[in-house]
Amino acid sequence: MSKVSSYEEYMEELDGRGDVIVFRGQANSEFVLIPSGLRGNHIHTADSQMFRFVDEMKQLFNFDELTCIEIAQHFALPTRMLDFSYSFDVALFFACHDAKGRYAENDGKVYIFNKSRYEQALRDKKKLSSQVIRNNKFLYEWLQKYIDKESTLMGNEGVDMPIFVDATQQFDRLYMQKGLFLLWGRDECPFEQILENEHIPMSHLIDTITIDAGAKPRILSELAKKHISGDTLYMNIGKIKDLVYHIKYGDKKE
Repeated sequence: MSKVSSYEEYMEELDGRGDVIVFRGQANSEFVLIPSGLRGNHIHTADSQMFRFVDEMKQLFNFDELTCIEIAQHFALPTRMLDFSYSFDVALFFACHDAKGRYAENDGKVYIFNKSRYEQALRDKKKLSSQVIRNNKFLYEWLQKYIDKESTLMGNEGVDMPIFVDATQQFDRLYMQKGLFLLWGRDECPFEQILENEHIPMSHLIDTITIDAGAKPRILSELAKKHISGDTLYMNIGKIKDLVYHIKYGDKKE
């Protein structure tokens, strides 16, 4: 684990890495890897909230279930998925960005996840997960539970360990963020604990870069010059509407 205080230092830490690497940025370096739907009391309410959301979104926009869940993830409804990105810049943004100002004094963290090595580890251990990476059989079984309104808590059934699921890319934010997800199966503890339980050293799959808390504003400014900002990654519809209104009507009120 390294600690950096500039974009240049961050890029130096990334230099020379191979395989298929994915990234996750967290504004608080002390957080563990676990989806919101498995944190605290959310585990008791996540399914019922998602059933309603999926139904409403399908009626309004005719999206498929996975796209509905991806959208829910980006609007803070608890799910069993954890966001990752194929972009190291996007991950760095989320390691520095803190919209509510809760973690301004906390170091951030970027996870560098060797996706290729993880999927090989699943195959080596003959996990159910390794049988569904290619065709996402488990994913569709899981989505069927939303259609049938059955609990997504798998118990002793379903996938052993989390699997990566590529985003459908039907949602603008996911396209801009180059997003994908790690989907939890029946093992409902943090990813760090899952690896320990399976006797897989975390260092074999994951490296981390800590982002100095005091450097966050400066790094965000550097990223903005590369068009990595809240406006671009979140597709700020409000600002776009304001711009169109101003162009059409100037300072006049409707």
